[in-house]
Amino acid sequence: MAAAERLRIAYVVHDYNRVHGHSRYVAELAERFAGAHDVHVFANRFDGLPPTIVGHRVPALRLSQLALIFSFVVPASIMIGRGFDIVHAQGLTVFSPDIVTAHISNARWLEGRRMLEGGHLSWRERLFGALVIPAERRSLRDHRATAIAISSGLRNDLISGYGRSAETVVIPHGVDHRQFHPGVRASFRDVVRREIGLPDDTTLFLYVGDFRKGMGQAIRALAAAPGAHLLGISRTSPEPYRVAAAACGVGSRVTMLPATNQIERYYGAADALVLPTPYDAFGMVITEAMACGIPVITTPLAGAAEMLTDGVHGLLVSSPTDIASVAAAMRTLTNDAGARARMGLAAALLMREHTWDRVADRTLAVYYDHLARRRQTGD
Repeated sequence: MAAAERLRIAYVVHDYNRVHGHSRYVAELAERFAGAHDVHVFANRFDGLPPTIVGHRVPALRLSQLALIFSFVVPASIMIGRGFDIVHAQGLTVFSPDIVTAHISNARWLEGRRMLEGGHLSWRERLFGALVIPAERRSLRDHRATAIAISSGLRNDLISGYGRSAETVVIPHGVDHRQFHPGVRASFRDVVRREIGLPDDTTLFLYVGDFRKGMGQAIRALAAAPGAHLLGISRTSPEPYRVAAAACGVGSRVTMLPATNQIERYYGAADALVLPTPYDAFGMVITEAMACGIPVITTPLAGAAEMLTDGVHGLLVSSPTDIASVAAAMRTLTNDAGARARMGLAAALLMREHTWDRVADRTLAVYYDHLARRRQTGD
């Protein structure tokens, strides 16, 4: 990747890996810039750091997400110091970064949780919101930092909900087409279905990610989609959802597995992705599934839904609480293999232009623009 100036770049992220959201984002950028630039990663945990990148372990308490956020930011800020051209933070991970990528609006996420929980939040969620959201708001109002939002919806949230008025650039996530492509169907469909005991002619809906984002709604909708099967893959404890499935009379039609770093195997086995989310700043699983050639059922509340056209690349339901509409979408795709094939092909074609190389090029341009402004103003 050509560059006008070799940069010394520090990425700041709680965990470095190629599996989870913002961690995957940092890995994709850091690994592309290493070599042409001097790349360092400051993180609490590392999984698979290449030798071309310098890693710095930041101490932090992992008693809860709240403890991790506030125990990480101070030592990270001290360790980084002032020796980098660009300090690129992932949310609230360091004080006074040059670039901050917003991966979520926690204010909107908690609104979504209230929607699904009938207006109620746990005391942990209320405490998290009371402490983290004001800190995020102060950080994102800093005019000296350039913000990157991973969807247009998130940029609007930063303006309306966090009071951000400074530079905010929208750069959606890319897709690793070496891992996610239509060929996964031929490679994995038969073997994975044998592993989970599912016949080839059963329509399989796949749910990937935090079960709190809509697994309960997907289970309830499945009850009105006869003949289909639901596979959920998540780090979330499955027990409450097994109870919910049994209560809905679909216990035998729901399978739940732990998170995996080989998620493409399950995209290959699935016929459609279902993610009736109340909020997702992006939803990388949506674009990964589309790149694998499977249609998506989701809501306009997912940032990645900005990319797809209802009825062309998948089906949009207006609200995750509209279980009847989620079920109708699942029945449509269960009963019409031709529609699944058409939407899946269109989805895969759309995703071809969304690459991590493109994200890296646009991000590097943001770095140079930010540096030019900083040098001009003397900040």
